[in-house]
Amino acid sequence: MGSMKNRRGIILVVVLVVAIVLTLSVFAFSRFMLAQYRGTHTQLRQTQVRLLAESGVEYLRVMLLKDEYTILYELGGLYDNPDLFCGYVITDGTIGMTGFGAGNQVSLGRGDPRDIGRFSVIAPALNEEGLLTGDYIRYGLEDESTKLNLRWVLAADRQTPGYGRLILMRLPGVTEEVADSILDWIDDSSYEPREFGAKDEYYESLPPPYFTRMGIPDSLDELLLVRGVSPKLLYGVDWNRNGIVDLGEPGEHTLDEFDVIDGSLNLGLISYLTLDSRESMVTPDGYRKINVNMEDVSELRALLEEIEIFADNPDWINFIVSYRQQLQEQAEQPSDANIGDILGALLGGGSAAAALPNTTGRVNSLLELVGVQGSPFADDIDEMNEYMPYLYDYLTTSDMPIVGRININQASRTVLELLVQQDDELTDMAIAAAEISDTLLGTSLTSMDAWEIIDGIIAWREMNPSLIEYPEMHYPFWPYTHGIIEDLAVMKQLEPYFCTGGAVFKATVVGRFDEQSPVCRLEVWLDASEGGRPARIIRFRDISDLGPGYSAELLGADELFAR
Repeated sequence: MGSMKNRRGIILVVVLVVAIVLTLSVFAFSRFMLAQYRGTHTQLRQTQVRLLAESGVEYLRVMLLKDEYTILYELGGLYDNPDLFCGYVITDGTIGMTGFGAGNQVSLGRGDPRDIGRFSVIAPALNEEGLLTGDYIRYGLEDESTKLNLRWVLAADRQTPGYGRLILMRLPGVTEEVADSILDWIDDSSYEPREFGAKDEYYESLPPPYFTRMGIPDSLDELLLVRGVSPKLLYGVDWNRNGIVDLGEPGEHTLDEFDVIDGSLNLGLISYLTLDSRESMVTPDGYRKINVNMEDVSELRALLEEIEIFADNPDWINFIVSYRQQLQEQAEQPSDANIGDILGALLGGGSAAAALPNTTGRVNSLLELVGVQGSPFADDIDEMNEYMPYLYDYLTTSDMPIVGRININQASRTVLELLVQQDDELTDMAIAAAEISDTLLGTSLTSMDAWEIIDGIIAWREMNPSLIEYPEMHYPFWPYTHGIIEDLAVMKQLEPYFCTGGAVFKATVVGRFDEQSPVCRLEVWLDASEGGRPARIIRFRDISDLGPGYSAELLGADELFAR
């Protein structure tokens, strides 16, 4: 009897142990399945917010098809437009996005904030000087023509060795070693390093070794591989790349090693450099602009006659065609201008420089047509404000989009100084090169003139194109007609480096749901220079690993639900 009781006790214990083991197994299995479910759910949500951001990219590609000076401005423009770019709703929350209700209508009223999906287009908010204004942002695009194009710098340095180094050294924090090393990294024409630069011999000695790019990089982030370029120099104190100096990010004092105390390096060198900037080749009517430098002047005349405003002013057509013919004839004959004439013109002032013959056979600037003998385009401010917009709207000086000119309406003071600030060493190089049409600086300017020009441009301009009061300020001749540059010859020297808007834009597109959502941040560069089709994607980067960057409220979510 006792033996049977013992056996029953053992069986009870075994049953209890088995029950406990099964319970723990079920519990572990449930937790594992729950973790799998949560992982799948998170992956699905990450895919969904990525698609929200990509929807924003496609939205921008189509938006850039619209006419810049009519439809886009009526909609509020591209610079700062919360109505178009803040919290644009893709899914309104009335359709389930996950779980058993996915794809089904789950609400007839206010949508579930967990399923309200939006994208926003973000850009740094800068003041008139081009510096950060505080802890807020704008909703819009960045015009890449506000920055210094590295392709242009390289071309200028090849033409006049040392020129590119001096231009780059005008950027905050850039030394002669950094400048030459950047040029050596992107230059595919020589295996020998510049005076202060570095090529393969240096990089092969590093742990781990690597080779020089020898070409334009895929992204400015690649400059971190260049000798002397640190994350602090490239990105400033904006470590999460959201255009705001957040709490927890380093203060400006951490940039003291670069001898910068004015906030100009808070966003780093990437706020001043670009790999792509070009202008639109499309007229307001949606057609391709006419290249006044085309070989066949008969064809040039025929194309001009097809434009109503030119057909109504036949003297415009006759002068443009005859001027081109004169340039071609000049280019075919030996020039009477010797180096003494060129030096005298450069040192003697704007009027002398304007008298120099154009021996290229090409119109280098549309302003060349103004104020010369026999021209119907008079050097009169009121008249220029009337006829010059038509010239810029319908004519160009190249078959290809013009690359590298600076948008004087939005560029920072730092970038404007690259164009017009007097520099004796750069002036000497320009004289030695004896290339008037390719000279960067207005060599007749004094340092005081240069500062007055920069101050005048900054004081007059409106950075948001949709708020510009004077129509002529959409065109790069406006500093002359507004009295900032008083000498037409000086304006003609500087104008080939000015524009008032490019056609390549950088956008930071953020996708997320209003509540309990991961965030996707995409950086994309869009080229709308050709027109007639959605903007071309030049470059595409996912920077979500840098963190969300912005609160849900900043991205348009309802404050009652966002968290």
